[in-house]
Amino acid sequence: MRPSLVIKRDGSAVPFMLERITAAISQAQRAVGISDGALADELANVVQEHLERICDKPSLGIEEIQDAVVHVLQESGNYEAAIAYTRYRDARERFRRSRRLLGDDRAAPNLAIVDPDGRRRPWERDWLRDVLVTQLGLSGKAADDAVLQVERMLAESSLTELSSPLLLSLVDAALVRCGMHADAAARAPLRLDRDEVARAIASAPDGHQAALATGRRALHQLSLARDCPAEVLRLYCQGRLWVDGLDDPLRGSHFTATVDGSSNPWQVLANAFSLATEAHAAWRRISMVLPPQHLGHLERGALSLVKPITALSSLAFVYLYCDGRTPLLDHWPFVGKRVSIATYADDFLLLRRLQELHLPMLAGPHLMQGGYRGRIAIELALNAQGLDNEFSQMDALAMGLVAAAKVRIDQLAKAPTPVAGDLRFAIYGLPVNSASTEYLERQVVQEGQRNGLTLIRTTNLPEAACAHLGRLLE
Repeated sequence: MRPSLVIKRDGSAVPFMLERITAAISQAQRAVGISDGALADELANVVQEHLERICDKPSLGIEEIQDAVVHVLQESGNYEAAIAYTRYRDARERFRRSRRLLGDDRAAPNLAIVDPDGRRRPWERDWLRDVLVTQLGLSGKAADDAVLQVERMLAESSLTELSSPLLLSLVDAALVRCGMHADAAARAPLRLDRDEVARAIASAPDGHQAALATGRRALHQLSLARDCPAEVLRLYCQGRLWVDGLDDPLRGSHFTATVDGSSNPWQVLANAFSLATEAHAAWRRISMVLPPQHLGHLERGALSLVKPITALSSLAFVYLYCDGRTPLLDHWPFVGKRVSIATYADDFLLLRRLQELHLPMLAGPHLMQGGYRGRIAIELALNAQGLDNEFSQMDALAMGLVAAAKVRIDQLAKAPTPVAGDLRFAIYGLPVNSASTEYLERQVVQEGQRNGLTLIRTTNLPEAACAHLGRLLE
């Protein structure tokens, strides 16, 4: 007879659902490293046929169904999955017994929870249960079981205060001890596939970037290569080290091109589009410096150039080369931060005006050379805030930066389009021209030379680097 009802341990009856058996078999398969949905479906159907043969009433106890699952797994040769299923079943039974022994009248531990912002709160079961249900997405039953196990672990310790991150780690351990491996695995971020994370970020449309902002730091961390040294990951997570390209490791960092001048501004723009399109396949950031003639045309009212320059800015950061002051800034025709001004040398007044418009400035004598090509394959930055005269810690920063550069070089070697260029690094958080700054720069350069790398210090610190290194000050 085909069963239609399942009698639960508390005596209630629920409809028989083949999907639950399939899910249980799939979970046992995953526990031993097998992912085969078709096999799980087939085995679940065999379990149902087995139950139809042995069942002489429309209802079955849940233990009878679990016995049938173990029997079918063993008879079909899936011994490892059968063992995993049995272990899970036993773990759940041990937990149910311990819960009955503890009861619900247990005394709450004398404990204070310290939030990341320093606030303290007394231990409350209802608060933790609400956090687990509303913020972590656990079911009410799973939350109750986890709270029970957490209190049991805390009762065996002498702690009087506990940080909230450590409390969440205890929750993860509690889920495993309760036999709820699926819930623990769903909460474990390291179960995410790093390659899939990297592809997801790289392919996300611009309109979705805001939606990714909350989890972007974690995703960047998880997109590190599997062979990334532990010291690199540690420094990165501390906000001490920034490495460009963690969210898309097979892309280059920065390509800069100055476009040759011509009496025909449209020909110049066509050349710029060609360069940007070609570079877009290999380089993360692209900067195009247009010759002074374009700024002159715009100052004289050639607004027909605004649309094509704006279109070019969708592929690259566009800089209009300026010999000095320009009245165009009084009625800037471009929207956004991807079209700005480049100059021969730093100009304080011009820089202040651009800052008022929230525009970046590019400066350097090389920008006046038509045909200039600047290629930075890897950009890195260190935050040495608070480490002035802490030479041993600065040594660790230098070694971590060089180790990260080596990882990025190996990654770029696998890129479909070859990427070759300078290795640049910046230092943040130390007094300018101090002995500590000179020491850290010298250590980075010498550590690079010992590893066959030529690292060049730069004063430029990209916006992404500032955001990441600023985490240390939060």
